[in-house]
Amino acid sequence: MENAMMTLDVSAELSEQSTSTYCSIKGGDRATKAKLYNASNNPDHKVGDFINKSIKVKDVLVEAIDIVDEDSGEIERAPRVVLIDDKGKAYQAVSMGIFNAVKKAIQIFGEPTWDEPIEFTVKQVSVKNGSMLTLDVAE
Repeated sequence: MENAMMTLDVSAELSEQSTSTYCSIKGGDRATKAKLYNASNNPDHKVGDFINKSIKVKDVLVEAIDIVDEDSGEIERAPRVVLIDDKGKAYQAVSMGIFNAVKKAIQIFGEPTWDEPIEFTVKQVSVKNGSMLTLDVAE
């Protein structure tokens, strides 16, 4: 495989319009923005470390990121999901399963911020090519 040189358009990279991001936390004071930045930039946990454990989610951040397919070497877009719990702790996953579960939760429970946190249990399920993470809602 040949190494390709990527060019970086700093202006486009730093403009708000260039990003593909969803965040349920809107506005806020400087402290709120700092918490959001830290949750996004340096999450406390990996969702995969919480299989069969619960997370009480109040807010969600999703961004499209570029990852390299290990088999083909091609660059692909993937959702990076950050779940923010009722204590402000952040849990991240790069996972279509988690993304689809969050999408369904928003369709059913409405957009976060959820005043009453949704208690999700992290699950790992078998799929055609191995396994994936998903979320169940506690009843």
